[in-house]
Formats: sequence, C-alpha cells, structure tokens
Amino acid sequence: MNAYSFVARQAILDVNGNPLGYELLFRLGLENRFPDISSEQATRRLIAEQFLSEKIDDLVGSAMCFVNFPDSLLAEGLTIGQKHQNMVIEILEDARPTPELLEQVKQLRRAGIKVALDDHVPGHGWSSFFPYVNFIKLDLRQLPLADCRRIIEQASDYPELRFIAEKVETLDEFESARAFGFEYFQGYYFQQPQVIKRRLLTTDEITAFELLKAVSEPQIDYDKLTALFSRDLPLTYNVLRYVNSLHMGYKRQSIENLRYALVYLGQEQLKRFTAMVMTAYISKNKNRELYRLSIIRARWCELLAGRMNPALAHDAFICGLFSLLDVLLERPVADILPQLPISDEAKQALEHGKGELGFLLGLIQDHERANWTNLQKRLDFIGLQPDVNARYYKEAISWSNQLEASR
Repeated sequence: MNAYSFVARQAILDVNGNPLGYELLFRLGLENRFPDISSEQATRRLIAEQFLSEKIDDLVGSAMCFVNFPDSLLAEGLTIGQKHQNMVIEILEDARPTPELLEQVKQLRRAGIKVALDDHVPGHGWSSFFPYVNFIKLDLRQLPLADCRRIIEQASDYPELRFIAEKVETLDEFESARAFGFEYFQGYYFQQPQVIKRRLLTTDEITAFELLKAVSEPQIDYDKLTALFSRDLPLTYNVLRYVNSLHMGYKRQSIENLRYALVYLGQEQLKRFTAMVMTAYISKNKNRELYRLSIIRARWCELLAGRMNPALAHDAFICGLFSLLDVLLERPVADILPQLPISDEAKQALEHGKGELGFLLGLIQDHERANWTNLQKRLDFIGLQPDVNARYYKEAISWSNQLEASR
C-alpha cells in the first residue's frame, strides 16, 4: 500500500491578485481542518513530507512558501537545516519576544531565510524584531482596522517590512485593508485552503532519484556516488553483478571494489543501470507487468532509434523506460519531469509526445493498442517494414526476460 501526504495550500495575494506565496498547512487527510496534534508535530511532519521527500516547487512554483514554526523548533535550528530560497518562517502568536528568539531570527536573516510574525499582536519587546523580519501578518478578526493602520504607521521606519492582512472574508474588508496600508492579503474572500494529496516517495525511490541526479552531473563525483550506492546492500551487490557480467566477457579476474566498478562502467552505462534501478524501485510494490512493460519499451525504443537516428539511442532507451512513471508514481508526468535529469528532447517526448522520440513512443503505443492503421503510417514514414518492427519487439521481450532471470 502506498503512503500519501496531505497538505492544505492557501494563497497570499497582492492588490492585483498576483500570488506573493502560499501558506502550507499540515493535514492528515482530505478533510480540510487542522488535525488534533501539536503544532510541533504538525510542522515536523510538514517539513519531512513536503520538503524532504518531495520537491516543494511542485506545490508553490517560484512563489514564496510560508510555514508555521513554533519557537521551540526555531531553538533546535530546524529551519537552518531546511533552507529554501523562497521559504518564509512564520513565528507563531504564542511566542515571546525573548533575547534568545531575537538571536534566532537574526541567524535566519543571515542565512537568507525570510521571517514573518504570524497573527501579530503589538506588545513590549517586539519592535526590536522589526529590522530583521520581512512580513507581519495581522488578523482582521482579532484587530480592528484602525489598530492595524496604527501598527503599519508605527513601522514606517522599516521600509522593507511588509504587512499581510489575514482572514479577509469580504470585498469590503479587502478594500478597507488596502486603503489602510496593507499590501498583501489572505483569506476566504480570495481562496479557502485547498487540500492536496501527494504520494510519498519511499526511501528506495528517493535514493534512486538521488543516484540518477548524481550520475547525470557533467563531472561525476565517484566518492559521493560510491557513498550513495553503499546505502543499499542489494543495490551494491547488483551493480557488481552487472559490471562483472560485462567484464567477464574478456577478463578472468572479477571486479569486487565498488568504486572501481562504478568508474569501470562509465557514465552512459551508469545512467542506463541507474535508470533501470529507479524504475525497479518505483514499481516494487506494484504489478510486476508495469515494470516488465517499461523494460520492453526501453529496449524496443532503443532498437527503433538505432534504425531511425542512432544518435538518439540512449535517450530513446530512457524515454521507453520512463514512459510509465506517471502510472507508477500516480502523478501527472509534468510533476515528475522537473525531478529527472534527462535531455529536453526526452522531456518533450514524455510530456507532449513531440520530436523524434515522441514519434517512436507513439509508434510503440500504436503497436500495443493494435492501432494498425496509425502504426503502418508511422512505419511508412520512417521506411521500416512491419516484420522488422515485429522482430525488434520480440528482441525487446527476450531482453526483458533475460534481465528478469538474472534478478
């Protein structure tokens, strides 16, 4: 059974309705209410599920990401460890303006992390924080607009400080808040929090994504790569088996050193092996036929590319292999592609079916769906006889069977 995370997202907008950012709110399910857990637990799980396991850009794009942080977690330094260029740390309303908290805010500022005072209520000691915070959020359900205007005017010595009106629920409230000096707005008048369900990546899947990224760097760091492979004993065993299956063809002595094995493979073979590992990990708890079909498509697409444009053979293999990732990960392909270090041609093929690689994937899908009329048109376009395509298909099946037997 796959595990899922749930997060509610509410927009923070400027006067023209453009998003400054989104506040992320932890949820346990599709029911849109705060769960019966502590704010510390909620923040820890939000960070683990949305920042560590996933790419937060999938939720907020290039906009800012506002996250509630109890002061106890600030004292732990959790925020520094999760630095994100567009993260805004919201200090909750129950925090006290202690010297220790002020020093933590200064550290966040030095680290390039933005800070907001959430549901701020004026009080002795908070003015010393103003030079170091970026936003102050004022709750229109708690403070009259006249008080809000006075707070904004008193902060005029800090021109970089911006004010956000919270709980804006009507057009009149929005227009009044804008007239009283607010620049940004959040509330039900614009948008209720929208709950988003995301499948959590397993530890194996996260490792596989990290490996694919590492082997796709212009200059591979073999020490880092060796450490990543070493996390997983079966993976280490399999890469040594894979290398020696290639090596033993003309050498009697086996390769037993992991780092040497990775260097021996070379970048193209490493990419190929790692992509297959990633697909295997992602399909581990799913119908094995999906993994088998991915492997068949990979080899089939590679063989077709060798006939149509040999320079595309490697990308064709990757395209075929990753052509079912959206099904395996239960996500739109557009959400997955930013995490994959593959060529632009491969991305265009996987998302839009464009280019030569998209043409080859279409050819394979026409064959699988018995769409013989379209298939014949594609074969005629590249000058390939149906019996040759059928032979490539059988070769791909045979290759996948050999891989399965070696597992």
